[in-house]
Amino acid sequence: MAKKSSKVKEPAVAYEKTSNLSVSDILHIDDHPLDEPFDRLEVFRKGLPRKSFDSLKELSGMDYNTLATALGVSSKTLQRKEVFDTIQSEKIYQLASLYALGINYFGKEGFKRWMDRPLFTLGNRKPLDLIDVSEGIDLLKSEIMKLQYGIAI
Repeated sequence: MAKKSSKVKEPAVAYEKTSNLSVSDILHIDDHPLDEPFDRLEVFRKGLPRKSFDSLKELSGMDYNTLATALGVSSKTLQRKEVFDTIQSEKIYQLASLYALGINYFGKEGFKRWMDRPLFTLGNRKPLDLIDVSEGIDLLKSEIMKLQYGIAI
């Protein structure tokens, strides 16, 4: 009788790391490091440029209205901005940090789907509905980290 192989044949793609996207990659900030808190303070105080916002907008797939709500400005104001103020720059950084974490875990399309569907752990709210408040962004990061570390919900 032939001996059966005990090897499981699964597609390798299921185990490949999706990407190693950083916040600096998303915001196209090469001349200022964003790794250290004091460096971030200076970047936020100077204001993030339009190209950082446009890059986040393109990567996230969010429209002007959604991003305007998240940043606490009107969509018209958002379309006219060339350099963002301190508070808006900090919020753009937080969103980029969330998207870097999410895309590195889920992949780009997977994270977009995750952001757009109601989750039981969030009281059947869509993650996208929580990005207008810093605490909501922190909550979403926490949810992703729980998934990364296999913490049962």
